[in-house]
Amino acid sequence: MSTQASTGSAASTAGSTGSASTGAGSTGAMMGWGNDWRARMAGGSTDIERDVKQLERYESPEQVWKKARELERKMSSGELRSALPKGASPDEIVRWRTENGIPAKPEDYKITMPAGRQAPKEDDAFLKSFLKGAHESNYTQGQVDKAISSFYAEVDRQEQAVSTAEKAAEQATDEKLRQEWGRDYTMNKNMAEALLTRAPAGFRDRFMNGYLEDHTPIKASVEAWKWLVQMEREINPAATVVPGATGDVGKTIATEIADLKALMGNSNSAYWKGPKADEMQARYRQLLDADSKLKAKAA
Repeated sequence: MSTQASTGSAASTAGSTGSASTGAGSTGAMMGWGNDWRARMAGGSTDIERDVKQLERYESPEQVWKKARELERKMSSGELRSALPKGASPDEIVRWRTENGIPAKPEDYKITMPAGRQAPKEDDAFLKSFLKGAHESNYTQGQVDKAISSFYAEVDRQEQAVSTAEKAAEQATDEKLRQEWGRDYTMNKNMAEALLTRAPAGFRDRFMNGYLEDHTPIKASVEAWKWLVQMEREINPAATVVPGATGDVGKTIATEIADLKALMGNSNSAYWKGPKADEMQARYRQLLDADSKLKAKAA
């Protein structure tokens, strides 16, 4: 009898405390719950006053229910998870993972790539290692998806930054060569390209896509392009005289020399008179020099 009276008195005290402290106890009363709904909801607690004070955060029992449903939703979706008990057995770990949306083993994760992208084959080992670590850390599928998406977004950003920097370096190199070579730029570039075309299989690809020791793209190296031109001049002395010529270059030069000699036999020809006379005479000397170098190379 005395115990019942004591409990009722505590509930009454807590109820009046909740109503007085919030000034909103009447909200619950108007909805049929009564002013002491907080005390009744905290019934059975070992510290009713503490729990009633906590319930003062809510204006009505409906708000408490909404909060409970929201917590339930978060737990179901994996936003909130129960803590893994310390010293849990293997069976308990499996059960806990199942309850919290974590696969039984790393291979059960799905690899979801960002839209429009596929995981490169060479990333297989990395992804396998990542999923193993993610499983050991009890990642949910959603956490794995977010991590993979963030990783490849950063990969894309870095690749774009490298590509932009390499294009800028290539343009700067091209501008330096234009300034240094002047009107010989096109001819020299063609000579270098001709050498690359005749290079061993794969060499051109390595030249255009490879890197020097300092990580500078080879194709963005002024010295590399100069070296190609130098090599082409040594291999093909007539390259500057008959650029792009195929077949018997010596025969081509000999034919042009013969044509100019024919003009030289006529004192009134364009070789001796007219606006192209100086140019034709310079061309004849150039051809003779190239012919001499070809013969010396052959010897």
